[in-house]
Amino acid sequence: MEAKRLNKFISDTGFCSRREADNLLEQGRVTVNGKVPDAGTKVTAQDKVRIDGEMLRIRHEEPVFLLFNKPAGIATTTDLSVRNNIIQALNYPASLQPIGFLDRDAEGLLLLSNDTEWARKMTKADTRYEKEYIVTVDKLISPDFLNKVSEGGIPEPGEERKKNFVNRLGTNRFRIVLEPGTNHHLKRVVEGLGYKIVHLQRTRLSDLTAGKLHVGMWRTLTGTEITSLKNEISQKARRNFGSSRVADDFTDEDFAPRTTRPAKPKTPAKPGTSTRSATPANRSAKSSPRSTGSTGQKRIGKSKPASARPASRNTSRRTGGSPKR
Repeated sequence: MEAKRLNKFISDTGFCSRREADNLLEQGRVTVNGKVPDAGTKVTAQDKVRIDGEMLRIRHEEPVFLLFNKPAGIATTTDLSVRNNIIQALNYPASLQPIGFLDRDAEGLLLLSNDTEWARKMTKADTRYEKEYIVTVDKLISPDFLNKVSEGGIPEPGEERKKNFVNRLGTNRFRIVLEPGTNHHLKRVVEGLGYKIVHLQRTRLSDLTAGKLHVGMWRTLTGTEITSLKNEISQKARRNFGSSRVADDFTDEDFAPRTTRPAKPKTPAKPGTSTRSATPANRSAKSSPRSTGSTGQKRIGKSKPASARPASRNTSRRTGGSPKR
């Protein structure tokens, strides 16, 4: 293994994201070979990296790429101390990271992967692929409101913006297709126009739709779907609706930053034990061949309902389900 930056090493173990790893480093909770590391430290597999005294280990997992039809009430965070987080909901035996952001109260399609580099690039390129939503707001919608929503909010005087497709579905309900290079912060746009979102459903991500994937279900992406997404995010960033900001300037963290909660002191695991607990570090253990699924064929599984999810992580492994959609 080549030397890599410490925050990437921590992210690759599945403990947390790079941004959360940077916070841990600033808090002095990370040690390398028993010493607090300097900024920019690089490490290899031979170095002993610990967080709050607990050793991190490189994962040995096959790449996993999932499409999840998220129910409302599930938080898109890897922090296991957060109630009804997506990791416990899926209970998938791999160190997954959600790609992008979908509000706890929203439902719809969300990508997850244990390929941290791909997940980071997909999140950074969040505005480079189309997204489609069905939105319900708290009061009657007008043609002027729909026009401003299609433009991504109220434009500056003289500013020209690329319009998104908007279709009125009812007195307080509409469908919108967010085009590449436009403002994808839909909740912020709607609230900026004096409305509140009552219900938000994401029905499409690029060319991915739910199809027969009911709410609460997940499936693995096919090799063709993965290749298509990788090609899409490799395109050059587009200018954002006539302004000087480019698509990469808008990220989900910019809209709704996630914070890492202060961790309680952890008791080091006893030698020889191999138990799976609610601590993120234990997600780095080597998974069985059943844990990853295939990128060339689809597997389907179902998440646990929010009311049935325990406070700590379930130790049972899910095997997915029928290979049919």
